[in-house]
Amino acid sequence: MGRHKILVVDDEAANLRLLKRVLSDEYDVIEAQNGAEGIEVLKHQDISLIVTDQRMPGITGVQLLEQSLDFRPHAIKILLTGYTDVQALIDAINSGKVYKYIPKPWDADELKLTVRRALEAYELKEKNEGLLIELRKTLAQLEEVSMGTIRALADALDAKCDYTSGHSLRVSRYAVGIGKTMGLPPDELRDIELAGILHDIGKIGVPETILWKPDRLNSDEQSIMSNHPVRSAQIIGDLQGLGRARKYVLHHHEFMDGSGYPDHLIGEQIPLGARIILVADAYDAMTTDRPYRKSIGHEKAASELRKHAGKQFDPKVVDALLSMVGEQGELIKDKMPESIIGLSIDAINLKQTGKQYLAANQH
Repeated sequence: MGRHKILVVDDEAANLRLLKRVLSDEYDVIEAQNGAEGIEVLKHQDISLIVTDQRMPGITGVQLLEQSLDFRPHAIKILLTGYTDVQALIDAINSGKVYKYIPKPWDADELKLTVRRALEAYELKEKNEGLLIELRKTLAQLEEVSMGTIRALADALDAKCDYTSGHSLRVSRYAVGIGKTMGLPPDELRDIELAGILHDIGKIGVPETILWKPDRLNSDEQSIMSNHPVRSAQIIGDLQGLGRARKYVLHHHEFMDGSGYPDHLIGEQIPLGARIILVADAYDAMTTDRPYRKSIGHEKAASELRKHAGKQFDPKVVDALLSMVGEQGELIKDKMPESIIGLSIDAINLKQTGKQYLAANQH
């Protein structure tokens, strides 16, 4: 950082000359004989520090410092005063308008020391502001990278398992709708949506013969398939900002009675986001065609959710989903809940699944 510019303001010329003589060896000193002149300087000069007398005709020192906030809010402010207006000084210091006040007659060495420390504080503040700007840029870049990674992972899953194309996106939107119905805050809704998109990403490692099997899976195949929450969590790993979403993904097949997997958690041991993903996942699975069966429709799906509430599903989450979709599924029929994170996957038609699978089995 180059030489700092210091504005000194005093209605007595002798005081200005003395201030300039004391400070000009180390700093560029600009003089003003009253508050109005000081304001004009502040409008056009990059001032680091203001040193002003308090008692001046027209604009007082405190008033000058107040007005300086409009032009140089980050400039450090020192008030020189030849009298003791204790309350005015306290108010000025408490409001952040004054870094320090120095009583007249002031000592040159003390003034220099105060100015040096004030400018050190100014430099530190400027450095911190710069670091904050860089941090925001870095976080924005990381967020962009994360969103790009999420999109790539979701696209990879759809390429692998076209039969359920759109499933993860639908689950994420159902989950967001459930979370909104339950009054969850935006940051948790964001993580729930991300978890919904990524909950099945571990199926990338499952053989197509299992994914596309038109019959129910045998025990060995089911064991391979049931490992996908762990695989999903491993794939997500330590992606920036996805720590909580990773937990939801890892535990989205845990059941309320402890019979789920991978860790056999019980009740509220299961993260709420995971309980929400489970219900959203089950509802979408039941209301869309799968290799081994056709959709059972909303009415039967709602009956199944209610039947297993308290054992497999969290009853509060089931109630929230059914409230969101409507008794006949009419509230969700034509429009899914909106994304929180603004992530869309253009290649996916929310109402069309199994394009490749159905085409392959028509020949």
